[in-house]
Order: sequence, then structure tokens, then C-alpha cells
Amino acid sequence: MENRDKSGEKAISRGRPAKKKEKLSCSINLKLTEQDFNSMKQKAEKLGMKATQYAREMVLKGSVKLRFSLEDLDLMRKLSGMANNLNQIAKQANKSGFSNSAMEVIMITEQIRRLLNDR
Repeated sequence: MENRDKSGEKAISRGRPAKKKEKLSCSINLKLTEQDFNSMKQKAEKLGMKATQYAREMVLKGSVKLRFSLEDLDLMRKLSGMANNLNQIAKQANKSGFSNSAMEVIMITEQIRRLLNDR
């Protein structure tokens, strides 16, 4: 089916062409023990994947590209917030002198140590 403009001529399509995604039409029936299945499911969940997606990548590639786990994402979010706080304290220290901001810096440094030692 071709796109045509009002005059009947072939219209030039604009924009990014649609991705042609190959449909998954073939299947393999795989039987696992309950223990093996739970182990695979846990590994997939740690990577934020579904069990079938995890199994497919293991079969085709022999390994799964490691993504950030939910724990890693939470840690990065917390560290980002603390970095933002440190930047605000540094700005405040430049205005009013470091001695006024020293306690805040010590508290945040201790929070970062605890966060990293909990891993």
C-alpha cells in the first residue's frame, strides 16, 4: 500500500521509518525442576527481566548483559540526592564561611559511609 497525496502522486514519507520487529513465532518447550525454575526466575528478577526473556538471552548469547538492579538504582538515587545536598552546602559555605556548614558536611559524609557500607 503506497501513500499518495491529493494529486495522486506518490507521497514522500517523512520522519523516522517504523522499526520492523521480527515476531517470535517458534517455541521450545523446556522443562525444569521447581528449584531450577525458581533460581532462574530470581536471577531474571535481579536483572529486571522476565524469566522467558532471561532464558532466551542465555540460549542465544550464552550470557545476559548486566543491567542495573533495583538495589543499584536506589543506591544511585540516594547518592545523587546527597551530592545535590553537598553542592548546596558548598554554595552556602562560600557565602557564609565554612565553619557554619561544617556540621552539615560531617553528617552527610557519615550518611554516605553508612549507605556504602550497607551493601
